[in-house]
Amino acid sequence: MKDFTELNQRLQNLTSGLDGELWRRMMSEAAPPRLMPPEQDILDLVFRDAKAVSGYVPDLMALMRRHVPGELDAANLQALRGILGFIQFIVRLLIMILLFPRYLDHEDLISTFNAYRQTLTFVEDYLAQADRR
Repeated sequence: MKDFTELNQRLQNLTSGLDGELWRRMMSEAAPPRLMPPEQDILDLVFRDAKAVSGYVPDLMALMRRHVPGELDAANLQALRGILGFIQFIVRLLIMILLFPRYLDHEDLISTFNAYRQTLTFVEDYLAQADRR
């Protein structure tokens, strides 16, 4: 991957097709508050989606090592801010799942949350450096 705009585009493409037919079926059958998809199915989807997106974290870290923060052009800065927002959203979803008592000690979920939280810190620090230019 050559830059943050390419990574942002790949993340957008990934998220536009998450779980395809299963997700569409669940949403078409939902009629809140009367009829909702099974809680376990929704939580599994969120966790699985977070894991899918985490596959791009090594690419993100490599890009941050390869590009000097203060030298990013406007398109890459905007793309990285979009990636940051996306990571923030995932962290919020993961923390929401951890609020459920049965998931509070789920080791994979906790590990995924902690990895995303660390990634969030790295990206925020990197963007702070870029904004100081």
